[in-house]
Amino acid sequence: MYYLFLAFSFLLAFSVIRFLSVVFRGLALNAITLLNSMLSAEEDDVKISKIQHHAFQTMKSLFLVILVIALSAGISYGLISLGSLWYTIDLSSFKAILAISVGATIPFIIPFNRSKDGYSELSKLLHRMILNNDEISKKLFKREVKKYSNDRADKNQFLIVTGLARAGTTSLMTDLFKTQHFSSLDYANMPFLMAPNSWKKWYKPKSTKLKERSHKDGLMIGLNSVEALEEHFFKILAKDDYIKEDFLTSYNISAKDYEDYMNYQKIIRTSDDKIYLAKNNNFMLRHHSLKTFNTDYKVVVLFREPLTHATSLLNQHKKYKQLQENQPFVLEYMDWLGHHEFGLHQKQFKFTNSLIASDKNELNFWISSWVNYYEYVATSLSDEIILICYEDYCKTPQTIMNTVLSHLQKEKTSLEREPFNNKTVVSKDFDQALVDRANKLYNSLKAKVSYAN
Repeated sequence: MYYLFLAFSFLLAFSVIRFLSVVFRGLALNAITLLNSMLSAEEDDVKISKIQHHAFQTMKSLFLVILVIALSAGISYGLISLGSLWYTIDLSSFKAILAISVGATIPFIIPFNRSKDGYSELSKLLHRMILNNDEISKKLFKREVKKYSNDRADKNQFLIVTGLARAGTTSLMTDLFKTQHFSSLDYANMPFLMAPNSWKKWYKPKSTKLKERSHKDGLMIGLNSVEALEEHFFKILAKDDYIKEDFLTSYNISAKDYEDYMNYQKIIRTSDDKIYLAKNNNFMLRHHSLKTFNTDYKVVVLFREPLTHATSLLNQHKKYKQLQENQPFVLEYMDWLGHHEFGLHQKQFKFTNSLIASDKNELNFWISSWVNYYEYVATSLSDEIILICYEDYCKTPQTIMNTVLSHLQKEKTSLEREPFNNKTVVSKDFDQALVDRANKLYNSLKAKVSYAN
């Protein structure tokens, strides 16, 4: 009984620590943010002000941690004294140490509250510490380049898969990656997207378990699945300057940005015979600028029949708004990765001076978004762009994949996948004149695809 009481006293004490673990997470976040501020290259006045603010927040968090530890220690000391265990048992004995260990461990293995988004509190903390502190990410990137890029040759050729979301970009990227001609970022690189090689030394997931992605569109993903993750790199380079309150704007990258991007590709490529591959729905924002430095890369732009495409976007927008309201971490996650295609922080592309004024919960907004994006694509067609129709890809996926490979002078390969029959149900609540305009553009693009119809 004495040892059970001893175990209970430590169980109660450490339950307090577990219950108030947010205090410890707050200290970790404030400390890493303070370090991030100290690494900043901002003007001294701004930098000092931020350091002072974050130092105060860190000290306040430290004080709260000390209070929690003191409370926990007080509970265990009080219960041990209450049971007169100081005099009844030898606290240094094996049985006593075992009772203390069991009591202190149980609070941390009992799931007090299950996360709806599939991420543990520790995983969320790590993501926030790394993805929310750009200066630390820059330092990690510089170290990564210095350590790994010298072993890999310079290579101007790379491949980007892009288009409006819901155009089949993820599926095509996955098909291409399976050919083993490419290297790309995958979910196992999260959250150390700026230092993937260093992270691999510590994190070596063995699980091959797949689950349906949050889009609920039948695509199964796992830790080894490739995904659109490179935008975080551009966000850090540009300091989010192209990300405005309501829109994403096109911009020019500098020669230094281009050099960093090429170095980034070098640390992602696993060998010199691999081609860097990325899916990035924001790529057209910087395509014209990038062309001034390099014309050897290729960009696959997928386009889809506008009414079904707009309907799919609207459906996802509504779905993600609800998902992000119920699971705020999903919103944080998408913001870190520059995913503003739909949801609470949806942002339209601004290629001209005008913005779409219609309601995002109405189909006309998404049809207008389609027109806005693909009119820009139509004026940007060049040798670098491989234009692919989504409907053709659904019907003949192997033909489309081999078309892309031929542009890269890679041999054709077989694809073990059946044609896909999309069953999107289209709403009838739309502006017919707007749809006519979109259909005209769609037919114009179909006449310019990069393969025989």
